[in-house]
Amino acid sequence: MLKNPYCCPLSKENLRMVDTGLVGVNGTHYPFLKAESENKIPVFIDEKMLTGKDKISQVMYKKDNAETVYENFLAWLFDTFKQDEISFRNALVEKLNLKEGDRVLVTGCGLGDDIKCISPRIGSTGELFAQDISDLMVVATARRLTEVDDFQVKMNNLYLSVSNASMLPYQDSFFDAAYHFGGINLFSDIKSAIHEMERVVKVGGKVVIGDEGVAPWLKEKEYGKVAICNNKLWALDAPLSLLPETVSNVHLTWVLGNCFYIIDFEVSDSPPLMDIDVPHKGSRGGSMRKRYFGQLEGIDPDIKEKVWLAASTAETSASAWVEQIISKTIADGESIKK
Repeated sequence: MLKNPYCCPLSKENLRMVDTGLVGVNGTHYPFLKAESENKIPVFIDEKMLTGKDKISQVMYKKDNAETVYENFLAWLFDTFKQDEISFRNALVEKLNLKEGDRVLVTGCGLGDDIKCISPRIGSTGELFAQDISDLMVVATARRLTEVDDFQVKMNNLYLSVSNASMLPYQDSFFDAAYHFGGINLFSDIKSAIHEMERVVKVGGKVVIGDEGVAPWLKEKEYGKVAICNNKLWALDAPLSLLPETVSNVHLTWVLGNCFYIIDFEVSDSPPLMDIDVPHKGSRGGSMRKRYFGQLEGIDPDIKEKVWLAASTAETSASAWVEQIISKTIADGESIKK
């Protein structure tokens, strides 16, 4: 078991473990859950800092019957779409490309159902981290997993925390893969949550994200309207526009009657390759860099036509002709000043 795998979710400074929790160099204290003191589950949530949907979610999951309500919804969901839950979860986890010994993060762990599918893939040498904004859900996850006889990772390879997925308490590139299914639509800051998952996964590692969202071609059909009437979250779009620039091999699919989107991607250390200095052939000329970064103020349309004509007469591109004229004018002006 790792000595202390966590860092401050705000400053990312290292934390040291004391009897009551984790402490930073500036005295910041993150306590252990008293209900689970034996398993050392740290709490990184400051309820005073929660806003919007995060606050609503935490209040919702604090209700005494929250665990039962959550279970009932899952049973209804898989019955409705005639899917075997275990087979479905295993199919999604397969997208992570896990291997023995991997270190994996599950955000919004709920009742730990996905943990049971991930565990066999990483084996006893792997490390499994799971977090949720609700302490009751994390406690329920810990309890339920200890009741599973063939649970392979076991609690000495499992690290649970109560934390905000938008401010994860882990260092950069700490995980081999990260996974989330169900709940991200309710996050106050979905973009930060996605970027945090990307940040903590190593280059080349996989991230899988899924939640409610009827496929676009069905939303205005009666099928989609029926689904959205039942659950307004199903009207949401897959948050592709919120992905970091530095991701690759992005795939978008829909599952469960095309009412849930699944986004999976690989973490990269740079944007997609694009050489913006390759010159264009033809009358316009220039390059992607010049056309984007080199734009000047507008000119009279008649003058623009004369530029094209002059460039054609000089047997060069408009871009090159304008550059030559501007460079010569600037050089002549500098000569006069001297």
